[in-house]
Amino acid sequence: WIILAHKRMRTVTNFFLVNLALAEASMAALNTVVNFSYAVHNEWYFGPAYCRFHNFFPIAAVFASIYSMTAIALDRYVAIIHPLRPRLSAAATKALIGVIWLLALLLAFPQGYFSITAELPGRFVCLVEWPEPGGAV
Repeated sequence: WIILAHKRMRTVTNFFLVNLALAEASMAALNTVVNFSYAVHNEWYFGPAYCRFHNFFPIAAVFASIYSMTAIALDRYVAIIHPLRPRLSAAATKALIGVIWLLALLLAFPQGYFSITAELPGRFVCLVEWPEPGGAV
């Protein structure tokens, strides 16, 4: 809220920090209870659609977090090593955040695509079933 309310707080680093915070908070909000329930009961209650999401989104959020921290480090590096070089604009920073999320979603896609729910004796589980090398699924 502070970054949105005060114009002087809208810096490149703060945009990346907000992106990092949103990635981490969304992962915590959307997966913590489900992970706890699955760990305690060892059974998947949430259906195949959420199984795909459950295996896809945390990976994407971790990638987005890592790339956001990398962007912060690179921004700080440029600011220290080349202090007279122009900084990223707000539009360029937002575009870079979009690229970060696009790359994160693309890299996490296979994890969600190959997620399935399977019935084991007496229970359902959510797992990732990778295709056999050189063969069908």
